[in-house]
Amino acid sequence: MAPRSQAVLHAMLALAGTYVLDYLPDERVRQRSNAHYNAAVGLLTKDLREEAEQRPGGGESIVAAIALLNMLDVVSPERRRSKKEVPRWLEGAQVACKVLDVTDPGHRYWHVNNVQPSDARVANTVITSRAVVLALPMTRLNKASSDSTHFQWLLLQSTEENSRKIHGACGCAPRLLHRFALITHLAALIEEEPESIVLPVGADAVAEELNEFRQWSELNRESHSSVEALLRNCDLQLNPQGIVTNKASMTDLTAEAWRLAAIIYLHCRLSRLPRSHPDVVKQMTYLAACIRRMPTSGPLFTAQAPFFPVFLLGLLAVHPDHKLCAEGWFQSVIRTSCRSRMRRYNAFEIG
Repeated sequence: MAPRSQAVLHAMLALAGTYVLDYLPDERVRQRSNAHYNAAVGLLTKDLREEAEQRPGGGESIVAAIALLNMLDVVSPERRRSKKEVPRWLEGAQVACKVLDVTDPGHRYWHVNNVQPSDARVANTVITSRAVVLALPMTRLNKASSDSTHFQWLLLQSTEENSRKIHGACGCAPRLLHRFALITHLAALIEEEPESIVLPVGADAVAEELNEFRQWSELNRESHSSVEALLRNCDLQLNPQGIVTNKASMTDLTAEAWRLAAIIYLHCRLSRLPRSHPDVVKQMTYLAACIRRMPTSGPLFTAQAPFFPVFLLGLLAVHPDHKLCAEGWFQSVIRTSCRSRMRRYNAFEIG
């Protein structure tokens, strides 16, 4: 994509330069990185005005450039806005979602299964929606901003089976990301129409789907029948520290952590169950069991890392061992030297 889009190329070079500066502080590198950043922003602004980029199936380079600039904002504290302003990464992701809405090829098909998206488009939809969808739980309920129709392109994976395939950019299936947005939207609708007899039926349908939701990957096409079966299988391959050591187990554990997080989110935000409710605690126990078996550094610690599920575990923890599990995971992660280190678990230290 970089050879075809100057905006993507400059954004990529700006991001690379930011990391190079960590290992080789040099004023010339800093200036060149800033020059690439400014060039990327200028070219992106120009591309957003291009009518050709608004056609169905288009806009891939625009969304990719935005994703790279968003990543640059996340890993560069010096570029961040004040806390009173909307973060650039969120604003950028929202713009990218609008581009995906306009260019959604699904509008041209009677059956969405007929859509054959490119790998680049699938990656763009996952990376973009992840930022927006997972920001919704931190905001007030608003049916306009959470409307699941904004994220329909997450379901355009040619087949229902492919919509349950684990994507490397987020660690879970695109369909599961869509369900996070759907849960938020249903919660907003129920808040507006508390007497509705239809909406609770929809909520029950989502809950039933999540309970039976099975994800798969190229590493393991046969998903496990239950979380207990997954944990038993992982226990056969643990190292002396109780951590999984192979890609397949790590991928399965991460995807299951996201599924459990979705169930917990549904229980608490949509069903309004207290965090001490037995159904919530049960899923929290399963989630903690998955987290404890995951490495926090090394070759298996990738972009699939379940930051949001671990955050949710710590935020809602009732039992001390659940909270210790989340804090221990974050502490272990930040001990590894990297850009943009922060005490991410601060939000749930109180209480």
